[in-house]
Amino acid sequence: MKTNCAHQPDCVKLIQRILDKEASAEEEARFLANKDQCLPCQEGHELELALRKALKTSCHSKCPSSLLESIRSKISSIILLILLLIPLFCWFI
Repeated sequence: MKTNCAHQPDCVKLIQRILDKEASAEEEARFLANKDQCLPCQEGHELELALRKALKTSCHSKCPSSLLESIRSKISSIILLILLLIPLFCWFI
């Protein structure tokens, strides 16, 4: 089994694409065949699976409604400011 992976950054991206269901069947099959012979790829796959599982199980809290309303209010203010400033900038151009 290989203990070094020359393509590790690309493999990590591929692992994420596979888990996000964005990789082609051929890419997934090729990776899964290679994974058993490459320790960094195997560990990367296991780590990504564990991280995703931990996020799913521990992120059940909802955003407080007061925070959500504050964010909406700020976004609305910014949009209004942009809509007011665009004509001014166009006028100077």
